[in-house]
Amino acid sequence: MSGDEEVVVAQKTDPTHVTDRPAARRIITIDPIPSRCGASLAPRSPRRLRVMVVEDEVIVALAIKETVEDLGHEVCGLARSEAEALSLADTERPDIALMDVQLAGPVDGVEAARRLRADLGIRSLFLSGCADHATLARLTASYPLGVVHKPFSSAQLKVALDLASRRLRLPAAVPAGV
Repeated sequence: MSGDEEVVVAQKTDPTHVTDRPAARRIITIDPIPSRCGASLAPRSPRRLRVMVVEDEVIVALAIKETVEDLGHEVCGLARSEAEALSLADTERPDIALMDVQLAGPVDGVEAARRLRADLGIRSLFLSGCADHATLARLTASYPLGVVHKPFSSAQLKVALDLASRRLRLPAAVPAGV
């Protein structure tokens, strides 16, 4: 995928149902590096991270995986639900989880991030289209490494991963069980 292509995820519609409106779409735009503002970005972050992507939409997860790898990090696996994320994290021991709020199954990404941190000491960086006050309050209470709102650019993700890498090197200010 080149840096200026768009990944479009369309909701499935019933072929027997006729509607005057096109199906709702979620577009994740991936900007090329260097960013649009003309600043030259280094091809690698200060520290190469092992990243686990937790996203229920497969095509979005693959786009995130490719972007993370283009930024010089290693993606150690993809998970669609809390159970998959906990199992994968226990096996692979990633440095960080890129976590969506909406996941497959009964448990959302906020609770999955809390469990990853409490059980395995793995911190999360949220990638989410949810921006309502209640969700943001729950995100904040889970002590994430950061939040990147969808749609996002590779430059935004690079900055978030660089900051997360630096934060992981700092002494923990909040107990892991919180």
